[in-house]
Amino acid sequence: MNTYPIFRLAIALAAGILFANTFWTGIGVAQLFCLLLLLLGIGFWLKSSSYGNRWLFGAGVSCFMFWVGVLGTEMAWQKVKVDWSPERKTSVGMILEPLREKPKTYQCRVEVEGKEVFLYLPKDSMSASLTVGDELLFYTRIDSPRNREGLRTFDYATYLYHEGISGTAYVAANAWKKIPGNQAVSWKTRALQFRERILRKYEEWGIDAAQLPVLSALTLGYQGDLDKETRDAYSVAGIAHVLALSGMHIGIIWLLLNGLFRLFLSNHLKWLKGVLVVGLLWSFAFVVGLEASVVRAVIMCMLMEISSLAGIRHLSMNTLSIAAFFMLLYQPFYLFDVGFQLSFVAVASILLFYPLINGCLVVKNRIGRWTWGVLSVSIAAQLGTAPLVMYYFSNFSVYFLFTNLFASIAVPFITYAALAMVLSAPVPDVQCYIIKVVNEGVGALNSLAEWTSGLPYAPVSFSVLKPVEIGMFYLMLGLWVMYVRSKRRKWLIGGLASLACLLGIHLFLLLSFR
Repeated sequence: MNTYPIFRLAIALAAGILFANTFWTGIGVAQLFCLLLLLLGIGFWLKSSSYGNRWLFGAGVSCFMFWVGVLGTEMAWQKVKVDWSPERKTSVGMILEPLREKPKTYQCRVEVEGKEVFLYLPKDSMSASLTVGDELLFYTRIDSPRNREGLRTFDYATYLYHEGISGTAYVAANAWKKIPGNQAVSWKTRALQFRERILRKYEEWGIDAAQLPVLSALTLGYQGDLDKETRDAYSVAGIAHVLALSGMHIGIIWLLLNGLFRLFLSNHLKWLKGVLVVGLLWSFAFVVGLEASVVRAVIMCMLMEISSLAGIRHLSMNTLSIAAFFMLLYQPFYLFDVGFQLSFVAVASILLFYPLINGCLVVKNRIGRWTWGVLSVSIAAQLGTAPLVMYYFSNFSVYFLFTNLFASIAVPFITYAALAMVLSAPVPDVQCYIIKVVNEGVGALNSLAEWTSGLPYAPVSFSVLKPVEIGMFYLMLGLWVMYVRSKRRKWLIGGLASLACLLGIHLFLLLSFR
């Protein structure tokens, strides 16, 4: 732990966020701020005291960050919770995201009085024509999020709050209208409008209807048009992560930008290359809506560029922890985002286990070495994310090694082909051939997911998996990592004891739910 000081701070901050979200009954922000100042003063006093009390300073800093997490979470809840009027009234709202089609309505995310609300509009030609940036005048009653009937194990209301949604409302067909004219919109809304124009261009250019939703998810992070069958097929195949923009996609773009700028800029202009690469990556993140996984990946790329200028060329747990730390400071609710959790755990697992797994087999052939490297990364990532996947999705993909090997080739190919398709728009004769390539590439990835999901025993289902089991698994994993690195017997004993506890807890839960 002494090797990763930022990691300890990030863990303390996350613990405070989790505590405040789970148990906190509500305390004033002023009281929390005074407590933080007190802890800060005690910390500086301990630092200046005798050397034997140095551990107290570390404990005080961790305690300080814990209460920073509590304070941040309390402020986030105050920002998102609203006591809406119980009466119907006229409101004005601006559409923030593309409409999502539901069985009987269109769901649109609207900003009302500085808060974000889900409006549900009946399906008709007027509502279907709405787009990002349109301003609506509507008459209805906005309610705070509440749990849906029949969902006993899923807290839907809290999920909406964590997503920044302060209310929901149904608006009748004759109770709303679009306000004409050009309204002032935020930069984020402009970015989403730009993304929506690209999505429409995809349709105009002739991307097949079967490939369009997957291409939109792969390149622009828009998943609104993905149907359940496609999501399930990718999940069972073990490549659902490619449908959500994350470190893999940002890494592909980062490598491309570094390669391009290296051709045109000399070594003494490395700082200019770094500025251009980071600026373009942040521009891309902005266009796709600043998703948590994308922000994390861009922050890490930015830190890697800074490290490269300082002569440090490797990614570390501290780099990952810095990204997590500042993201949670900015938005504590990121901690409860499934994509955020899977993204960080996957990268942390790769950093910890990839060297160990890759070192188990020495391959001299270049192609074989690349293949084993890809498989090692996939095994390392799955080792860390498997418990979360089983917890959230109740299944685990058996064929993930094969499918991820194919995806590691297909996704960069599709990404670069889609970029070439956009850039070649002024030359239609060239673009038409690239469009065929894009369609074939996405079609092959879809076929792989569908074929793999139909294989025998493709998913292994888990009916009982509780948070306490997840925590025990990661404790066991951490203890075994410590043993492999230090070879101390106490870590091995701790790992075996945690394994026994995990098996005992799982057996108890299985018997309890029968």
